[in-house]
Amino acid sequence: MFSYKCHALALIIPLLVAGTAVAAERFSHTASMQQVDSGNYYVHADFGNGVGAEFLVDTGSGYVALSRDTFKRLEGDTSIEYLRRITGRMANGELVTVPVYRVASLRLGGGCLLTDVEVTVMPGSKRNILGLSALRKAEPFAMQLSPPKLLLSNCVVEPIT
Repeated sequence: MFSYKCHALALIIPLLVAGTAVAAERFSHTASMQQVDSGNYYVHADFGNGVGAEFLVDTGSGYVALSRDTFKRLEGDTSIEYLRRITGRMANGELVTVPVYRVASLRLGGGCLLTDVEVTVMPGSKRNILGLSALRKAEPFAMQLSPPKLLLSNCVVEPIT
């Protein structure tokens, strides 16, 4: 019995090491996060027009959600397109109907460029949220907590000029 377990471990360990190497290759970009006193993590992101903002990283949110202030800074940008309105349930159970827009580009942490990201505008919110409508485009993705950073894949590679 002991011999069988040793042989099984001899087969499993190289597979685990190989799997780790493959996973490490997937994450072509990183974005530094900042942890705040509440324990939440924030990442900086820039829109194509140069407007930047801090975003709460929230894998429980289906969309990138913009505060009214951030959206006002983007108004007039021709790369933003209104798509539709959706109704969703907030964490407190309240139903809210919000507009959904497509932004041409969003750069996470100064490096990972994502294109055609759907965002909502949340009435009364003072916080921007980085949700799955952006993170899904960078999958597979992971969070590393020490030091805090997002590990991202499938970022758009820009041509060198």
